[in-house]
Amino acid sequence: MRKLARLFAAGFSMSLRRTLTFRTNLLFDVALAVAGLLSSLATVLLVFTHTDHLAGWTRPETFMLVGTYELLTGVKAAFLDPNLAWFPSRGIREGTLDTYLLQPAPSLFLASLATAAPLALVQAVLGLGVLGLGAYGHPPSPLGVAAWLLLVLAGAAVTWALGVLLACLAFWAPRLELDVFYNAIWQLARYPVGIYRRPLRLLLTYVIPLALIATTPVAALLRGPQPAALLTAAVAAATATALAITAWRLGLRRYTGATS
Repeated sequence: MRKLARLFAAGFSMSLRRTLTFRTNLLFDVALAVAGLLSSLATVLLVFTHTDHLAGWTRPETFMLVGTYELLTGVKAAFLDPNLAWFPSRGIREGTLDTYLLQPAPSLFLASLATAAPLALVQAVLGLGVLGLGAYGHPPSPLGVAAWLLLVLAGAAVTWALGVLLACLAFWAPRLELDVFYNAIWQLARYPVGIYRRPLRLLLTYVIPLALIATTPVAALLRGPQPAALLTAAVAAATATALAITAWRLGLRRYTGATS
């Protein structure tokens, strides 16, 4: 783990130095992140002009949910999208995976976390600001904060695993790129899962556990840790991670190289 941590830090450092050579991009990325966040908040404010609760959530609570969603979206955009979103084209068809397989490091780590888009972390920072805005005047308990942090980590693990599982489909169907589908589904985590009809709510909770992205962590932050929710999140994260690793290994057995 220490070796992987050093590799991760080195990859992030190189990505940051490369990004800072184009400093004008920083202003555009910040402006885009702010515009996207303001759009989300405007939608929430518009909803609350017609109601006092959204599926049982008050306006400050919904702000906290949006903030948590933006936090994990920023992490996803910074570390997963630069690697996995283009894996079918770069990794399989262009042969980048061949290079990863020759390196003295786990190929799955290199394929999913080798590079980064550091400026996307601006969105994560803004998300924390919105989370703090929602919690202003109603500070959560220390146990609630600890539970929120654990659930956010579980949500990050599930996010990584889902990205890997979709990328692994390229081993069997190299022309298949499902990142657009994944990003569309991801948008559903922006709001409380309680607003959706029962079939979709069950899908987002148990099949594609996007409830872990925002709804479950913020519920724990507001109401304190629930042992059942923590256990379910841990099982979901462990199961998703195991499935991702298994799918990757099965894919590598099928993979014969970009030039074959």
